[in-house]
Amino acid sequence: MLRNGLGNLLQQSTRLLRGGPVQTTTPLPDKLFKSIELEMRGHDPAVLRSYTTFLKTVCGHLNIPQGRLQVLPYVRWIQYALRSKFVHKKYKLHYETRTHITKFEVKELTGSTASTFFGIHSTEYPGRRCDESRI
Repeated sequence: MLRNGLGNLLQQSTRLLRGGPVQTTTPLPDKLFKSIELEMRGHDPAVLRSYTTFLKTVCGHLNIPQGRLQVLPYVRWIQYALRSKFVHKKYKLHYETRTHITKFEVKELTGSTASTFFGIHSTEYPGRRCDESRI
């Protein structure tokens, strides 16, 4: 059974190599984007500033016009938890996180430039520099 499967696969591949019918496809027109807005979130504002500097440099190298850069106020998350297993209010813990948000706008992109810029099909510019929790 395995030999038959390998034999059939070999015959099909040799048929394709010998010159089967060739189909030509017409290229699809590239999508145009008026503006794309990135929202970056992180716990350290210095990291977000560094990343926006990196994005500005990439826009300069690829000749992509930049839009506005907007730094939003941070989001504060507070959670209280008891340190003991049972209810003893004097052993409360206070957990707090601050999430800083920055929005970066990129204008007038084509689909191929956007896929290169954002690293959709391959790990290019921002995708290589940043982990998935950042964007």
